[in-house]
Amino acid sequence: MSAKTIHPIVYLVLLWLVGAFLPADSHGDIYRHQGEDGTVYFTNVPNDSRYRLFLKEYQKAARTTPGKISGKGLPPLMPAYTGYLPEIDNHIAEAAKYYELDRKLVQAVIQVESNYNPLALSPKGARGLMQLMPGTAKDLQVGDPFNPRENINGGSRYLRYLLDLFNNDLNLALAAYNAGPERVNQYRGIPPYLETRNYVQKVMQKYQSLKGDISSSW
Repeated sequence: MSAKTIHPIVYLVLLWLVGAFLPADSHGDIYRHQGEDGTVYFTNVPNDSRYRLFLKEYQKAARTTPGKISGKGLPPLMPAYTGYLPEIDNHIAEAAKYYELDRKLVQAVIQVESNYNPLALSPKGARGLMQLMPGTAKDLQVGDPFNPRENINGGSRYLRYLLDLFNNDLNLALAAYNAGPERVNQYRGIPPYLETRNYVQKVMQKYQSLKGDISSSW
């Protein structure tokens, strides 16, 4: 099978098919890499150092017992990435420590942004766990926004920047994460957008809930 270009939407469908239908003992290794324009390439003959193993990892995750659903009204986690929750938690802890953030705050943002789906893709083009727009990801030096560690590092760095920008006012920082700092400056507060106001409320509620949960279970 030669390298093929796959649209991100088809990419998500492919991931589901891999986790749901391929036999657990299959040994067909598939590799992927993402181009600078966001195009994702797949091949079983990796002739470029940018390719990374894709299929085998997700088969392993697909055999993992799904975790419990967190958050009212959120869709259940697909089997293809429930197995990565402990790994994602490690990345969160690492980034939170480096950028001096509360780990539970990063968890809350990820919960609301993507429900821990590392391959989440919004209609506007936001990508990954912390839903980074392509331009923002580039500014944050995130090479692959679908890579959990890179995405969490970039999103946490951006959150730290916004907290510093708005004098550690968490509500304003979250509003800026959703609507952009220029809009927060324009309205000198949380912008009068229903989406942004609901977003700030959801993240704050999730954050408070996590802080009240000693175990911080998923």
